[in-house]
Amino acid sequence: MQVKRLFFALLIGASFSAFSQKKLEIVETLLAENKILHAKDFLKENYADSEYGKLYLGDINSHLKQWDSAISYYEELLELKPDCALYNFKLGGALGMKAMEISKFQAAFLIPDIKKYLEKAVSLDPNHVESHRALSQLYLELPSMLGGDFEKALSHAKKIKQLSRLDYCIAMTFIYAYKDNTVTAGDFINKAIQEAKKDPSLLIRNYLYFELAQEAVRFQVASSEVDELMAKFVKGFNYLDLKTPAEAYLKLAQLSKKRGNKIGAKKYITKSLEYDAEAEVALELQEDIKDM
Repeated sequence: MQVKRLFFALLIGASFSAFSQKKLEIVETLLAENKILHAKDFLKENYADSEYGKLYLGDINSHLKQWDSAISYYEELLELKPDCALYNFKLGGALGMKAMEISKFQAAFLIPDIKKYLEKAVSLDPNHVESHRALSQLYLELPSMLGGDFEKALSHAKKIKQLSRLDYCIAMTFIYAYKDNTVTAGDFINKAIQEAKKDPSLLIRNYLYFELAQEAVRFQVASSEVDELMAKFVKGFNYLDLKTPAEAYLKLAQLSKKRGNKIGAKKYITKSLEYDAEAEVALELQEDIKDM
């Protein structure tokens, strides 16, 4: 089964004492400058066999959507530390992302492992927000014959409430969207945006800016907030993000076109193509904007 909207934002969340400080600074500098391929090459040459080298490389390959390579690194990490909640989450997440990009028939064979690793992650760390969110959406979107279960989805969403008000509101957005209650879904994503404004420390993953903006557009709420949220996503863009600035600006261009704002649409589609000049969707939209 191809999972459409699974949330698998990837976090490092570990110390790096295994690296020498100097070499670590090189890696962090390259990543901070978004020289991701250079960082990947440096790590493969110097730290491919170390635990934290594998962690970096798994995350970098996830960013590049090279799922088989990412899965291989996370599997090696689990061989080293099978009871690490983070590593179980990352492997389950990478398998889930791979499932999104292959046929439904092929994806069906990955579902048991996706559930196994994510469930193990929350059993090892009941406070692991990302695993609860991933499991909530997984159980929400799978057909019952493959293990889909609305009550389990709701249960995982509710467990997030005491862990992160922001993630809880986003999880409940998907719960109500699944029930075709778009009004309440919109209310929850609006609450999430207000929580983020009230307490920016809740935004522990840069991807959340993109997600909040995307869902605000989807449910037609907080329209005045969308541009700022996407701008913050682009500013904080890094190798742990599974979306790109090109996709962020494309969303804004689509929204501007929908609003009838040709100047804004032209500005944003130009920015999108600066990041990805060959994106077919962006190129098609650029032509549509010219005809506005």
